[in-house]
Amino acid sequence: MSNALALTETERRIAERIDPNAATDVTVSAAAGGLAFHNMSQMMEFARYMVIAKGGIRKHLRGDVGACLAICTQAVEWGMSPYAVANKSYFVNDQIAFESQLVQAVILKRAPIKGRIKFEFTGTGEKRICRAWARLAEDPDEVVEYVSPEFAKITPKNSPLWKSDPDQQHAYYSGRALCRRHFPDVLLGVYADDELAPEPPAGPDTARDVTPPKGLNARLDALAGKPAAEAALAAADTFVEPATEANRTDGFAGLGEYQASTDEGGDEAAELAINRQSPDYLLGYEGGIQGMRKGLTADIKADAARLAHFEAGQADGRAEAAREREEA
Repeated sequence: MSNALALTETERRIAERIDPNAATDVTVSAAAGGLAFHNMSQMMEFARYMVIAKGGIRKHLRGDVGACLAICTQAVEWGMSPYAVANKSYFVNDQIAFESQLVQAVILKRAPIKGRIKFEFTGTGEKRICRAWARLAEDPDEVVEYVSPEFAKITPKNSPLWKSDPDQQHAYYSGRALCRRHFPDVLLGVYADDELAPEPPAGPDTARDVTPPKGLNARLDALAGKPAAEAALAAADTFVEPATEANRTDGFAGLGEYQASTDEGGDEAAELAINRQSPDYLLGYEGGIQGMRKGLTADIKADAARLAHFEAGQADGRAEAAREREEA
């Protein structure tokens, strides 16, 4: 019988990169949600601890350092425990979303209101409407409000509470909409699990041809047949400009040096050229594990050193995934 708490090979490799000494400088603070980080390095080390926490975090975060780092960053902004935020999170259509309960807690903690949001329901069944209102902290005599659409017109309804406890979820929806209308800065870029539409199921309507064109001419013909924006993205994703000595960053080798060292079988030279603790390497590594090139931004592509680290992480991640498949 397998041990549910045993580390996977990927998690073991991440655990080996953890610096235990970094944890000694993290301050325990009830005011800061349990922990107070002093720099980015401490957050990254803590994200690695979260990755191997097993039952301490939900499955979608295990082994994903980048997602855990995003959770830590969000927790710091909200002044909440990273583990509490992690365990109220979901992946919806390849994006982090949060339970409505957590979103309401953030609103009550950060919105400039006096007291709590009040709710009032009118109508029944599919015609039911929820009114949410609150008094402003700076001027308690001024009230801001939001009146929801009729129950039947609200979409999407991903949360099971829409069926099991519709008034509760209707209140969550209205309180969140009140905040987005009157205090948009409080929830900027944050979505509840029932706001994001799920990824459509695979089928003929969503299928795409992934057969690679043969030869340069065929590739150019294929790109020419796509919209300009899509063609540019495809070209950027497949083309890497060799680095030159002029665009190297101190302490990091450019892509050209990295490729030369690996082409010559120089594992030791490649190890010296690539910092495997850098964020760009870890981003590429996680994508390589998952067989994706997610996170490769225009900023990374424009910087030869950063691109070298991303590509090195991709290569190591793909190799690790291949080893795990062989061992499975």
